[in-house]
Amino acid sequence: MASLTLDSALLSLVALLLPLRLLSLGSRLLLLRKGRWRGLGRSGSARSIVLLASSAVLLTAILGISDTSPSGSGALISEMEDLRLKTARLESILEESMEILNSKEVHLEKKYKLIGEMEEKIQLLQNALHEIKGSVSDLFKAEDRIRALEEEVQLLLEQSMKNENNIQTLESSADDATEKMEVTDYEIKKMDSIVTEQWIQIRQLEQAFQLTKMMTSKVLRRSLQKDMNRSRMPSKFATSKLQGFIKHEMQMHELTAGLANNLVVFILASTLMIAPIIFAWNVSSSCFSLLKR
Repeated sequence: MASLTLDSALLSLVALLLPLRLLSLGSRLLLLRKGRWRGLGRSGSARSIVLLASSAVLLTAILGISDTSPSGSGALISEMEDLRLKTARLESILEESMEILNSKEVHLEKKYKLIGEMEEKIQLLQNALHEIKGSVSDLFKAEDRIRALEEEVQLLLEQSMKNENNIQTLESSADDATEKMEVTDYEIKKMDSIVTEQWIQIRQLEQAFQLTKMMTSKVLRRSLQKDMNRSRMPSKFATSKLQGFIKHEMQMHELTAGLANNLVVFILASTLMIAPIIFAWNVSSSCFSLLKR
């Protein structure tokens, strides 16, 4: 009789606590539907489903106990105890799974943040590429390289968008994507340094060309001046020699000795030097006119 009273008390206690447990599980399910339990996610829903199933089993057991005889109630109570222990083990397993999923969620949030930083870096690199394109627009080779870099950045942007859409599968490939981003960043910085070095070399070549041009013009001017001086020296020497000869001959004669001054000597010497040229010009003109006839 005492065992029946104890069994009835246990059944009453279970019947009292079970609805409260069911109400708690139902409220959790409603919160999961509204998206308020962000930390639980799929683990919380799985846990609630398992607990509902175990509660249904317990309720079935209670109903079975109420219909069975006192001799079979002890076996059902031991079975309920086993179910309670199994439920506790399942709860501990689900708690561990929930902690693992929470750590994975933190890891995924870090990956989100890393992707955002990578997008900012890509935007900065794209702006830098536009600036480089404006500064070296007259260099065809640099433009080709910049276009190739722009296409590579565009591919990286598309890959980043795909990574955002497929964030659940990013955990396994996040390290590889990070390495690719670092390699691309290094290549872009390397290309930037190469373009800068080429631009500096072009400026140096322009300066060297201007300097060479100035030096060449100076050398040509000096050479021309030397040639002119060399061409003037024989004519000056011949003119002075002819003037000396005319002056000496005029001084030798009494009639012309009084006229042997520098002006008359210069006029006579110039006439003697120009006369052959005038004679040759007249001869060539007459020959040309005869040929025309």
